[in-house]
Amino acid sequence: MAKSNPASGIREIKNGNVLLAVFYSKIIKADGATFLTPEEFSLQVGILEHPDGKEVALHAHPEQPRRIRATEEFLYVEKGEVEVTVASADWRPVETLTLTSGDSILFVSGAHGMKIKPGSRLIEVKQGPYPGKANAKKFQK
Repeated sequence: MAKSNPASGIREIKNGNVLLAVFYSKIIKADGATFLTPEEFSLQVGILEHPDGKEVALHAHPEQPRRIRATEEFLYVEKGEVEVTVASADWRPVETLTLTSGDSILFVSGAHGMKIKPGSRLIEVKQGPYPGKANAKKFQK
């Protein structure tokens, strides 16, 4: 994984040595397929910037057994703005960021909350299958 480097558009959010989230700015550049997460993450985040006319041959991905430690969640801001608070596992806020169109964040551990501005559109990706509303989230008491 690319190390935290605000100039590159990648910033790790940590609580001590514990990685809570990784912010990806819209300014990140890629040469072909550039993956931003380490192999051990259960979600792989990459950016594909290919030259005009690039074709990817028809392909499939073989089944592979996977073990998921915890749900990782990827949030992409397609349009608008969202204020994201990243918190430690014991619910203490560590950092609040404002993401705008084209920005994204990968929640790795701990907790998080969002304030979504009117007119925003977000794309969320996380592991399935969906466990149902009663088991999908644990809220601070």
